[in-house]
Amino acid sequence: MADNPDQPYAGEKPAPARAASHVAAEGGTSLVENAFVQRPRREGGQEEDIFDPANFAKIKSRWLLDQFMPGGVVPYFVTSFLICTAAWAAGLALRIIEIGGDWVLAADGYLRSREWQLQPLLLFVHLVCLRLFKSIYSRHFELAFKHMDVPRAELDKASRWFFGFRVNLAALAIAAPFIAYRAIVYFPSDRLLVDYGLASRGPEAYLLLGLWSVEWLMFGYYAWLIVTGAILMQRILRRYDFRDSVDLVLADRHYRPLFAVTTRSTTLVVFFGLIQTAYIAYTAATWGEYAGLIALAVAVVFSFSMTWGAVRGELGGLVRGAVQSLEQSYRASREKLGGMADVAGIEDDIKRVQVQLKMQLALQQLDYLVTKYESVGRRELMGLVFRALSPVGSVLARVIRWGSLLAAVGLSGFAALQGEPPKNTRAQRWENRAQERPAPPENNRR
Repeated sequence: MADNPDQPYAGEKPAPARAASHVAAEGGTSLVENAFVQRPRREGGQEEDIFDPANFAKIKSRWLLDQFMPGGVVPYFVTSFLICTAAWAAGLALRIIEIGGDWVLAADGYLRSREWQLQPLLLFVHLVCLRLFKSIYSRHFELAFKHMDVPRAELDKASRWFFGFRVNLAALAIAAPFIAYRAIVYFPSDRLLVDYGLASRGPEAYLLLGLWSVEWLMFGYYAWLIVTGAILMQRILRRYDFRDSVDLVLADRHYRPLFAVTTRSTTLVVFFGLIQTAYIAYTAATWGEYAGLIALAVAVVFSFSMTWGAVRGELGGLVRGAVQSLEQSYRASREKLGGMADVAGIEDDIKRVQVQLKMQLALQQLDYLVTKYESVGRRELMGLVFRALSPVGSVLARVIRWGSLLAAVGLSGFAALQGEPPKNTRAQRWENRAQERPAPPENNRR
């Protein structure tokens, strides 16, 4: 039988190790393929992305800070970028004017300011979150009640709490303590000059105070939406019922859309919180930044707790009514079975079996309803946690991908320094193995 060059034979010497450059090149290629391969998504298994382009569409509202912003992803991002760039350039111009002729020294001090290094990014994140919060509550608040008999007029009335003129006053009321601290306590103090390298409280300092005030107003809008959405949802759940029976509501989880607004807003809060935390760690933060993050986290927990309690309260009454009905049916069947005479006969046996089946079915329905009711909100809570961690996971995934790319580039460079990898063709392997075979003994030669 002819030798297979791909299989070793008895007594064959081990093949020489491949060159390090060849191993490095293959390793780099594998890293790139594994890092950037696009895996197909499962049908119906993906949650809606909060950064979907539809979320940046123009939403009709009377919220002043967003009323004149354009719709669409590209126009909105371009406008937000121009606003942030203009604010940064205005700060630089005011610094140069304040110092005077030495604009190089002014620009150097301005570029070294940690506040101005991150302030444009923070303002940009605020503007993005502003539109996304509006989109979440405009697109998903009405969908939350699609399985309930809520009149359209009631939903329109609730929407006015989100997009009416009162939201401006509410945002101002929430932001007022933070703005007051900045304007009355922090701004007149010497710490402001030390933290931001200012010679005096000139136009640049007032520009910073204006930017802080605008950002706190947008923060007040976030908190208003989160808290008000939970209160309105609880109010609607107390006044209206689900269309289907409680067993279908629990089986098909018709209550799930009620948690959608909170879970999506939680993802957005965590995304904003990561940027805000980086800003706090890098700049001279005051108690207001820490209090704002804590207040936003408390608002999310409050919103989910109120929604969870309202859903369980609504379903609890329905479940108790269904359980009471099933218990009455079980007792009636048991009494009927106890009153039946134990007489031989097919008809009597069939009646006893029917009554016993009815009792068993009632017990199974009781267990099913109680089990399903106890699980209400638990899966949504886990989903809330995972959605909260999704921005962190997305960042880590991108870091791993780009880290794999850098590792691949490094291995490829190592391979180039080692030289071209040796060819490993089938014919060359055959020739190498033929040369490495030991010579046969003399007495076996013919």
